[in-house]
Amino acid sequence: MLRLRELCLATAAAATLMSSAYAGDFGPINAYGAYNAPSDIDIKNARAFDTSPAASIEQVIKQLELAIDRLSNHKIPKGLPHISRVSHAEMEQHVCGANCAIKAWYKPGEGIILDESLHPETNMFDRSILLHELVHYVQDMSGYYGNADPCNRWFHRELNAYEIQNRYLGAIGHPSRVAYAGNNCHAMDAMMQDGITRRQVFSGATRHPDTED
Repeated sequence: MLRLRELCLATAAAATLMSSAYAGDFGPINAYGAYNAPSDIDIKNARAFDTSPAASIEQVIKQLELAIDRLSNHKIPKGLPHISRVSHAEMEQHVCGANCAIKAWYKPGEGIILDESLHPETNMFDRSILLHELVHYVQDMSGYYGNADPCNRWFHRELNAYEIQNRYLGAIGHPSRVAYAGNNCHAMDAMMQDGITRRQVFSGATRHPDTED
């Protein structure tokens, strides 16, 4: 009689599990297992690398700050940088002083300037460009390579931004990758002594190395 009662209870428990599954109820189950709710880390990772369209540029910035926190050792500062959007002609005039292919620029004290042709709210590669400039903002706020001379500070910050941008592109499954293809500071010093201004390959900016990249 006891064995029959145990069998009936087991059958009832199995029936409860099956009915929950067919009904689409995937909540906590107390019979033979437990539902594992997503952890805070899982939730933040999902937000950081979400590729769905964003409602605003502020939403994109907050998402990218989470991504930088996940992909680097940088400490994320409080507050968002100012974002301004300008025409390509204005960007060329403001940054290059001539025709160039620059699309985005971080300027200390002013924030991030975006070419109005970029749409980081919906385009994921454009979003990675904004992340690149946001890394520069984070570097500036934390004093990354702050004790180095201006050229080496710029150079190491640039390499770091490219590295984090590529990690981000990989994390979201984007096929593109970026790379710094310019010279180191020693080579750039030699070039400038010859009267040649370096060309920044990725952004297309033509200017002397400074801390405003």
